[in-house]
Amino acid sequence: MGESKPLVNSWTEFGQLELVCVGSAEGMCYPDDRKPYRVIHISQDENLKQYLTTFIGPRPPKRIQQAQEQLQNLCSLLHGEQIEVKDVEEIDGDIQQMLKRKRCSVVDQQPTTSSDDKRIAKPSIDILRAPSGKRFDHVIRTPHFESHYQFGLTCPRDIIITIGNTIVEAPTACHSRYFESSYYRELIYPLWNSDPKMKWIQPPRPTVSESMFNDVNYWDKTTSEQFKRDFKTNGYKTNLNENEIAFDAADLMRMGKDIFYKKDVFANNQGLKWLRRTFSPEVRFHAVHFPTDGTPHIDVDLIPLRPPSSGSHGIVLINQLHPPLKAEMKLFTDNDWRPMFVPLPACMDTPPMALCSPSLNMNLLSLSEKCVVIEECEIPLYHFLEDELGFDVITCPLRVLNEFGGGIHCVTWDIRRNDSCKDYFPEQNYEEECKIDLDNYFETEEYSVKTEDTNRTEREHKLN
Repeated sequence: MGESKPLVNSWTEFGQLELVCVGSAEGMCYPDDRKPYRVIHISQDENLKQYLTTFIGPRPPKRIQQAQEQLQNLCSLLHGEQIEVKDVEEIDGDIQQMLKRKRCSVVDQQPTTSSDDKRIAKPSIDILRAPSGKRFDHVIRTPHFESHYQFGLTCPRDIIITIGNTIVEAPTACHSRYFESSYYRELIYPLWNSDPKMKWIQPPRPTVSESMFNDVNYWDKTTSEQFKRDFKTNGYKTNLNENEIAFDAADLMRMGKDIFYKKDVFANNQGLKWLRRTFSPEVRFHAVHFPTDGTPHIDVDLIPLRPPSSGSHGIVLINQLHPPLKAEMKLFTDNDWRPMFVPLPACMDTPPMALCSPSLNMNLLSLSEKCVVIEECEIPLYHFLEDELGFDVITCPLRVLNEFGGGIHCVTWDIRRNDSCKDYFPEQNYEEECKIDLDNYFETEEYSVKTEDTNRTEREHKLN
């Protein structure tokens, strides 16, 4: 008798997705404005900042309802098997702009009438929802800090990651998200009880005390522009020091045997060391740096779409607003991955209370090596993926979720994909890479369009 199929298995961002958790906006709050690292910046609007310096407490019920409707629509699209795409133009009430959209909906297996609208067929994906009925407007206390309002459960991707058959709860350095992963345990325990091969671990929980930060008043003294300049010139050091292990799950990007780790304000070098020691030798972890982006999470900077195959390059998307280091992209180009810059966002304006930058346009979810889900307003990205790269592109409205901290990748957590720990980067010297002193690391040359063109020419010469 053959072995039963595992419930927990996910090694990549692009294997066929079979089971996924989708977040919930219920009970969401604007968390406390804590000095070590402020998660909430009141607004991108400088005029509003003249009147308000912070915003804490329960979020408006109407906004929560709108967010829940968008999350439920995403669930329907993931679960559906026949998707129809229509052209729509609607006003975005948050920014008062008319935006063109590619709107998808679930339809019957067979169309009842002839239609010129595009149809996409895909397997149904099983859905788990983040626990409901939770509230985050109560005080939490540890020996090291207290927080009066917590974040919520909109973005499971930030807090939990599946690496193979192992679920990892991230050691976040954020006060308002300190116990967030524990809410998901009512989903994780049934998986644990049903899948005998599943593993479940958590790094040492950081104290998130003042000793973890170089200056608790840093964000009172520093503008975002000054932070960007300092991050690039001071060896990618941030206010988060190396006294304890810290990272968010969304600082990792999985590509089989190799996982890429973004150094930023929530992820330090101690976190990378813990991952390397814990998962070695089965998995290799690589540090990646984005000189103009020290903000949290890699899924607005680098997203793999599909791996190299016979007669086809692998494709990895990168953000032209925040390019990676040229030296670190060499691992990709040496292994037949083609870095491609994502089109600029369709709209650079965000809602007044958005926690995210416009770069969320590339915060997509891959359902397979041939099908992706993006935000419905991102028409340039839609045509890039469909017309130039040949993907089936499913869209969903999710701009309200920008206010709640994420895009389509952020609000999901892969639990099972049909993939394996395959080596997509055989050409490398990992032992030498691990000797690099990342505490004194001053590479600054960015990957550029010129670099991309040069690499393409070199590959073509090798083939000829």
